[in-house]
Amino acid sequence: MRNDFEKAMHFRHACKLFDTTKPMSNVDLTFILEAGRLSPSSFGMEQWQFFVIRDSAMREAIQAVAWNQPQITTASELIAIGYKKKVRSTDTYIQNEFAKFHYPDYLLEMYAGFVDPRSDEVLECWSSRQVYIAAANMMSAAASIGIDSCPMEGFDPDAVEKIMGIDTEVYGVPLLIPFGYRVNEQPPLHRSELSELVTYL
Repeated sequence: MRNDFEKAMHFRHACKLFDTTKPMSNVDLTFILEAGRLSPSSFGMEQWQFFVIRDSAMREAIQAVAWNQPQITTASELIAIGYKKKVRSTDTYIQNEFAKFHYPDYLLEMYAGFVDPRSDEVLECWSSRQVYIAAANMMSAAASIGIDSCPMEGFDPDAVEKIMGIDTEVYGVPLLIPFGYRVNEQPPLHRSELSELVTYL
């Protein structure tokens, strides 16, 4: 198990060009989406929504506002991960989440104390960070079954959200992830040594 995970981590890289002749199966897509669904989130609130973008015209429009990066249109699947903006303790989504899981009242009070005093800007930043937890797990899951990915922030979020037609009062999109199969050989992996990155206190 440990070796399998390490192998997947070495396999994963930011794939810039995907093989358009090799589609992913729906089984593999579901496996990747499940990795996102099962990811941890702050207070367990799951502040994400996974948008699977398959419409070719929509992808081409997104590519035009993403510096024409080829990953957008060559990937087998393109997933935009949206974060939820309405996350105050009084918001319907949060109320439903607490009711769904029958969380005790004191936890809702704790949540309210953490969230409600903060500005909308701070809350959006906090909520959007949850997306990256799910994204990391999805890319690792993909790598474990030989599927490539590429986390992308290089796009105009306002333009992408408009192209997607999502309700921007409810969602924001900080991250796109194309998934599929590489065309080119994987480049060498450059990482700092563990000794450079870890400090024991």
